[in-house]
Amino acid sequence: MYELPEIRWIVDRAAIADTIVAFANAFDAKDWQKVRSHLAEEIDIDYSEFRGEPPRRVTAEEYIKQRVEGLAGLRSLHVSTNHEVTLNKNTAECKSVYQIYRLDPTRESGQNRLDTAGNYFHSLIQKTDRHWLITGIKQTVVIVSGNPQVHGSLRGTSPS
Repeated sequence: MYELPEIRWIVDRAAIADTIVAFANAFDAKDWQKVRSHLAEEIDIDYSEFRGEPPRRVTAEEYIKQRVEGLAGLRSLHVSTNHEVTLNKNTAECKSVYQIYRLDPTRESGQNRLDTAGNYFHSLIQKTDRHWLITGIKQTVVIVSGNPQVHGSLRGTSPS
């Protein structure tokens, strides 16, 4: 089927933004199979601004295991918006704005939330005609508010 380049760009851009949003929504649902369906076999991650860990390459399974542990027992809401997509044949970059709200229902009010906001930079590769996989994730942090001990990977740090 013939598609004008402008139409193809719109279709690909929508598919990439849909991938990023579905990925975020899967975290809130704790649908780890859905999270996995959006990841390449290995991904480059950089959460150094939030977690203080150095950037590195991990398997999709290792990535999911860390998120399962970090979000255990929490209710969360990931908001993803302002998607800026750059396409290059079968690869893409997507810069977006995020807000993440985390609530630990077992902690007392005032100590039960950790909220963050900033930017995500996702790298993607096209797997099939309309399916994109995430190959890289970099998170920058603009706002951190609340108790870091709510998040599993930050337990042991002091509240802000």
